[in-house]
Amino acid sequence: MKQRFFLIAVLLCLAYPAIAKTWRVGPGRQYTAPSKVMSLVSNGDTVEIDPGLYVKDVGAWNADSLVLRCSTGYAHLDAQGTAAQRKAIWVINGKHNYVEGIEFSGCAISFADGDNGAGIRLQSNSFGCRRCYFHDNQEGILTGNDTTTEITVEACEFDHNGVEGTSLAGFEHNIYIGHSRIATVKYCYFHRSIVGHELKTRANVNYILYNHIVDGPDGDGSYSIDIPNGGLAFVIGNSIEKGPNASNSTIFCYGEEGIINPDSELYFVNNTVVTDRNPTRLDTIKPGAKAILINNIFAGNMHPLNPTADTVSNVITSDVSFFHFRNAAAYDYQPTAAFPGMTSTTDPGSAHGFSLRPISSYVDPLDSMSRNDQPLQIGAFPFQAPQAVERSAIILPASVYPNPLQQSGMIAVPATFAGDHVSLELLDATGALARRDVLPVVAGTMHFERGSLMAGVYYYRIIAEGGDQLCCGSIVITP
Repeated sequence: MKQRFFLIAVLLCLAYPAIAKTWRVGPGRQYTAPSKVMSLVSNGDTVEIDPGLYVKDVGAWNADSLVLRCSTGYAHLDAQGTAAQRKAIWVINGKHNYVEGIEFSGCAISFADGDNGAGIRLQSNSFGCRRCYFHDNQEGILTGNDTTTEITVEACEFDHNGVEGTSLAGFEHNIYIGHSRIATVKYCYFHRSIVGHELKTRANVNYILYNHIVDGPDGDGSYSIDIPNGGLAFVIGNSIEKGPNASNSTIFCYGEEGIINPDSELYFVNNTVVTDRNPTRLDTIKPGAKAILINNIFAGNMHPLNPTADTVSNVITSDVSFFHFRNAAAYDYQPTAAFPGMTSTTDPGSAHGFSLRPISSYVDPLDSMSRNDQPLQIGAFPFQAPQAVERSAIILPASVYPNPLQQSGMIAVPATFAGDHVSLELLDATGALARRDVLPVVAGTMHFERGSLMAGVYYYRIIAEGGDQLCCGSIVITP
């Protein structure tokens, strides 16, 4: 059964005031639009935005540790050619902010101002974004250059952002992450970038995991993934399609503008790459970095792999039908039958303490499925879907209440597990196990006590007695 795998790495400041406030925004409320509360919010506040259309409602958020979200559906911010501070629909100046459930569209600024009006312009550090939709802007997300910044973008869609017809065309992208400490992009859907790249990042460390990156029949973008300054890059479990009208024949580029970031190592593992463009060059990898391509599918008419990279256990053929994809014309690259070399893989091991073995697969739309194929199969999707957990159910991170919490809280578990004992594992922001508890399920819930845990963001996963993972999410513990 499909599981939602929304693990958001939002590094909140946690310096909340004694009583944080929740602001309700929407038509018919006291505050009819997000901009009405921008000057009123304080550090640690939450802004709950009703679904609906908000036209030309742009502005800047200056407080720290804000939660800005539409909990159900989307709040659509349609800029219609406007921008706050000649930069974006939302300019994020505060630190450690989190955005969820917002649709950003129509942001544009003049050529003289840069031609790069964004859905979000990040001018601070430690930012998280989940379940947002960026489309038809000059730039989807654009960040500044701050090597202390940690940014996580999860389960978001980026469509048709960019600029064409000016001398700046190609400098705007679906997402553009400047010099940062860590960038994590996972479970996202990128498609139809305009002239520019689908995903560009200059971060020192990049986790590009389980995304679906598609040019499509009318996309005229450039690179699918561009990491121009090197650094430590984990590109794992992505499905990538190069469209017939792409403006650049290269799919993936690493270090093109100079290998200047520390620990410049590229791990390109268990991806499925398909080209509908003739000709196509898979990669440009500049000398001076360690590059490993392992357990990937490369389908379609491509030039040979880059000789500067170590290539291990990849399956390469110009015949896309070789892999029995479920619907290649619709960019669904799930194999429906076995193929030669499917299990001729190499254990990718780990690097810098991070496991290179894929643990998820992207599921459309903006979802994921746990992956536990044994033996490990080639590409982004295993032929045999993972066994579903008996009695399992979809559980979202919102099933933790309250969240953030101070001392104790409740975590929802399917009622069919009543009377069972399950394991609750808590991992800190680095992925290290902070605590493991075996707890009973009572009336569909588990009671959680903070105990001696320090304040911070923790990822949780709940594991049944048989070892199957039921659900996962994140818990914020305040001082």
